Amino acid sequence: MRRFATLLPRYLAAATVLCAATRAAGAAPIDLTAQARQIARDQLKQFGAGYTARIDPARHVVYVSALDAEHLRQTVALLAAFTDAYRRTLPAARPAWNVTVVLPTADDYRKLDLPLEKCVGFYQHSARRVVSIDRGRTLVHEFTHALHHADMAAAKQVHPLWVVEGLATLFEASRITPAGLQPRVDLRLPVLQRAIRQRKAIPLQRFLTMGRKAFMKDVELAYAQARYVMHYLHHRGRLRQWYQRYRASFTRDTDGVEALEHSLGNRVFLIEKAWHKWVLSLRMPASEPRVRQGRLGLEVKKAAGGVQVVGLVAGSPAKLTGRIHVGDVIETFNAHPIRNTAELVGAIRAAGAARTVKVQLRRHGRRITVLQPLGTPSR
Repeated sequence: MRRFATLLPRYLAAATVLCAATRAAGAAPIDLTAQARQIARDQLKQFGAGYTARIDPARHVVYVSALDAEHLRQTVALLAAFTDAYRRTLPAARPAWNVTVVLPTADDYRKLDLPLEKCVGFYQHSARRVVSIDRGRTLVHEFTHALHHADMAAAKQVHPLWVVEGLATLFEASRITPAGLQPRVDLRLPVLQRAIRQRKAIPLQRFLTMGRKAFMKDVELAYAQARYVMHYLHHRGRLRQWYQRYRASFTRDTDGVEALEHSLGNRVFLIEKAWHKWVLSLRMPASEPRVRQGRLGLEVKKAAGGVQVVGLVAGSPAKLTGRIHVGDVIETFNAHPIRNTAELVGAIRAAGAARTVKVQLRRHGRRITVLQPLGTPSR
């Protein structure tokens, strides 16, 4: 299961949050290992039986998990490798605190006060905590927010939404390489390509300077534009340079426009033409590599009576078997009622790997049941 562009961003732009974080960072050094142990005890007490904790002291991350031991080990290894690659890609400050990563059951996630129909994970800036029932793109996306938050706090800056979500969406679909994070073309691309061809893309100058309300007006397109501006910088070999200059000139260039023009050596309207041409030249790969949690491979959104399939990931069990179609509304999965994406993720996880499950769905007004094989988490 992957996070799709309809998710609401979990970015909190209030300066008071970051100011409090920077005051904490500037205070007398604290024992982060002792703090991590206390966080683990507190979180285990909150979530109760069935949860375990693990601490990564080198990266200041506390894991509290309902996963089995092997899947937790895989997740810890993933985020450790991701953190190191992130810091090779961007000149980012290390957190002056512990980041907590909670991997709950779907039932426990449902008890939280969240827009469950819209997301399967989130990052709480004030608590410095990532909570996710997905171990794929959503987890990586929200963990990127945690790493970026630490860097903003260290610099005493609050970056605009296009930067915050641009970095998170860029790295949610990326390969971990010795040189750093290598972005891949992803399912946000067709959204932006269609908008460019139909002359409905948000003009770049306006996009870079618009506020949260305007960004959220067409969130699917805004996410795609933010992602592919960052991808273009990476493609040109200028992402690191842009980020360094942006942080250094933030007081006079809070939107990042000046840093963008300096890094790419042109004015915004000329950058936009070259960027559009590059975006339109990109192609979705014939077989997109599966990453981290590849048990089914659906893109879904909330729908009346269940969740609707809006895309099938290339190379996934769902795509290869052809038993689930785009447009289908999933009502039950392996006998679990499905009312939102969180419940579907939980049902997939509960089913385990390499099994065949019953999926009840609606297709063109008819209710049918299909037998769907699942892949493995490591595919």
